[in-house]
Amino acid sequence: MGGSNSGRYGGRPTVESGLTLDLYRLIHRRLFQSGHRTGSIIWSRVGTDDRVGEIGYHAFIDDESGFVRLNYTMTNAYSGEKSSSDYTIALQTTPQPLGGRRWWFVCPRTGNLVAKLHLPNGAHTFASRKAYRLGYRSQRESPRDRARSRTQDLRYKLGGSINLMEPIPIKPKWMRWRTYDRQIAKIEAADKISNIYLWSFVQRLKRLRGKR
Repeated sequence: MGGSNSGRYGGRPTVESGLTLDLYRLIHRRLFQSGHRTGSIIWSRVGTDDRVGEIGYHAFIDDESGFVRLNYTMTNAYSGEKSSSDYTIALQTTPQPLGGRRWWFVCPRTGNLVAKLHLPNGAHTFASRKAYRLGYRSQRESPRDRARSRTQDLRYKLGGSINLMEPIPIKPKWMRWRTYDRQIAKIEAADKISNIYLWSFVQRLKRLRGKR
């Protein structure tokens, strides 16, 4: 099993450099339900649908608590050695002010209640972001990179290519024109910001070359 966007980004690993278990998404997808549930959780790379991770699980949920048992095999990217993991993570609920209960993972490393657990590249067990001291990629991107990433994300949501040299995608058949026009306005605004940073970057390069 490998990690999505494996590797490090500007030093310490980021949330995006590995796999993430989002408890509410799992419940929404009905992978975790009341009673016993067994199956697989699969991660795919955005844009290509290439499978980048898969783990087996057995979950049990009752009215107020539960657990999930995870089992998977990892392959070391450098040595090629394989290692197996099989462990249990507790699930717990807390009451809500307006009624009902909210579900949480109990982080196996810190004991904190969290909605998401992460498996960064090179780690062997899922744990909280705090346990691994994970940052977010956007925190380590330059303003120019953030502008470029936003442009690519907006293009992808319209079903187009993230290649900024390609035309903006046409309106999907299922999308309303008003919604499409708003998305185009966002893309054009993000493109403008990205181009401003690109122009500034080129000008700095020219100045540096002129000093040589």
